[in-house]
Amino acid sequence: MDRSFLILYELGKRMRFRGDKLLISSSELGNYLGISQQSASRYLTRLEKRGFIERSRKGKGQVVKFTEKGINLLEEVYLNLRDFIEEGDKPMLIEGKVISGLGEGAYYVREYADRLQRSIGFKPFFGTLNIKPQRTYPSIDKYTTGTIRGFKKGDRTFGEIRYMPVKLMGDEWEEDCYLVIPQRKHYIDEFEIVSKEKLREKHKIKDGDVLKIEIKP
Repeated sequence: MDRSFLILYELGKRMRFRGDKLLISSSELGNYLGISQQSASRYLTRLEKRGFIERSRKGKGQVVKFTEKGINLLEEVYLNLRDFIEEGDKPMLIEGKVISGLGEGAYYVREYADRLQRSIGFKPFFGTLNIKPQRTYPSIDKYTTGTIRGFKKGDRTFGEIRYMPVKLMGDEWEEDCYLVIPQRKHYIDEFEIVSKEKLREKHKIKDGDVLKIEIKP
């Protein structure tokens, strides 16, 4: 992204918490950045058109708020730089609630089963455990350990998927599994877990249970 990202970063520094709103004028923003009021105004307009911020007028200034898309962009940059900045590799820990999928997990896992077995070393249970995280996550491509190429079967086309080993954790149990992500997904608002066994039965998991997913770098 061009200099607009620096404007986004500058706005974020002046907000106190996620979801906060900032009252600021174009001239104030220009002073912070060492640019003209006109340039600051153009950058804000560009960010708004791209869907990264929302604005509303208030007096001589404007109230600026990040959209989910804007927050996701900042988070993606943070996650990509975190391991470089922090000392040592740290796993990503994601918390979310178990939900019922659309009923397609069993079908798709069955179609990918042989390819998954060759890639991860076991034949998965025909179904996925779906977990809705507390927030949307940007790309986690750097944790990917492998990719299964797309393929055709009859008239049906099956897209490429990425996978990575994860540790799924309940209050009193842990399970080594795999997280699978369709290639088309850039922002992740639902995690699909595959395992050797039917995890719902093995660990008595039900919708609404809060589980943790640990992804190691």
